[in-house]
Amino acid sequence: MSTASAWEGYLRQARWFGGKGLGARVTGITPLPWYTADGTWPAVRSELAELAYADGRTEIYQLLVAYVPAGTAPSGVPVGSTSLPGLGDVDVLDAPTDPAAMAALVRSLLTAPPEGMRWSDSTPVDPDAGMRLFTGEQSNTTVMVGETTLLKLFRKLEPGHNLDAEVLGALSGSGITPDLYGLLSTGGYDLLLFCQRITDVTDGWVYATDACAAGRDITGECRALGVELRDLHARLATAFGTSARPGAELAADMERRFGEAAEQVHELDGYRHAAQLLFDAARGYDLATQRVHGDFHLGQVLHRRRPGGASPWVIIDFEGEPLKTLAERRELDSVWRDVAGLLRSLDYARSAHPDPDGQVARQWCAAAREAFLDGYCGEHDAEPELLRAYELDKAVYEVVYEVRNRPNWAHIPWRAVQDEARRVSLDPPPTDKE
Repeated sequence: MSTASAWEGYLRQARWFGGKGLGARVTGITPLPWYTADGTWPAVRSELAELAYADGRTEIYQLLVAYVPAGTAPSGVPVGSTSLPGLGDVDVLDAPTDPAAMAALVRSLLTAPPEGMRWSDSTPVDPDAGMRLFTGEQSNTTVMVGETTLLKLFRKLEPGHNLDAEVLGALSGSGITPDLYGLLSTGGYDLLLFCQRITDVTDGWVYATDACAAGRDITGECRALGVELRDLHARLATAFGTSARPGAELAADMERRFGEAAEQVHELDGYRHAAQLLFDAARGYDLATQRVHGDFHLGQVLHRRRPGGASPWVIIDFEGEPLKTLAERRELDSVWRDVAGLLRSLDYARSAHPDPDGQVARQWCAAAREAFLDGYCGEHDAEPELLRAYELDKAVYEVVYEVRNRPNWAHIPWRAVQDEARRVSLDPPPTDKE
């Protein structure tokens, strides 16, 4: 089996690969220079895989590859085997799965950094610390470097600066986000970053779903999260600037995205009229726009178990929705996109309840939503029609994502699309802002 074929098989089950189920083929692999020194094992480098799809699209994914002498890889780990000039017969590994390979990479980036490695603070990064792969659901790959540092490997690459690196660099020291330690770039791509690992925390999704399953009230925490998001938006506006956008453009974009989604999931066509009515309500607004999180949900926040005088929340992962292009994710947007994202996530969280469609679970979700909105808006009112449009836009995106990646979860956004369609039929939104 060729190396390209071996990687194709590996990608089909990789959590971070966004093209599952679309018949992607590896049409070429371009190796970058070695990170590790000649004559040392494991030998580690990045390789850029070009993937082609049946619809003519192509994508570039980063493979961080480690090579070890043939027959020496741990059982069950090798992607395949090959022969390379200067190395001979070798086993091929996805380097983040092998602690020795990651230790060799980190040591090389510290002691003999390539031209594109920029350190802002390398002192917390210890190559002798234990390396542990984070196994949660991610569109990239994260490796824990001891107790103080995370190494985040970007998988799907597009030319230009990575949004996560931009935001962490701009907000380092704020306490709202982790601090950025270093960034590796080459050939117009950002490849990986090192950042602060926030300790003594619980993943926000785990925290909320546990609370919902147990019937535990978290309205205080949700209110604090709303306040934290408002603070984040203020800092992003200062760091990256603001603009304005006619609501008609937003409505047209939402309608376009709905059409593209319906081409992939044909059952959405039955809800096109209701969606258009709701999106048309946005035409009456003039939108203030700015850099936003772009994919804000409970999995993108960490809950401090002992916050002390700090906020109980830390916000992470600013790359935006993984199915969108970098250009789409970089566009300035309304802050209501992030608000809607968290509200949709709370709806997901009630799936953890023994009776997610029962009155108790719905009341828990409604109270959490109200508290979050109260914390975010403060003395200001939300824009209800605009927020509803963003929530439906997000739910439609979720339908496509779940059908493609997690079919067993698809009923959750489907439920939201259907509920909103019924609501629109009973209470059509006004088409002009009053």
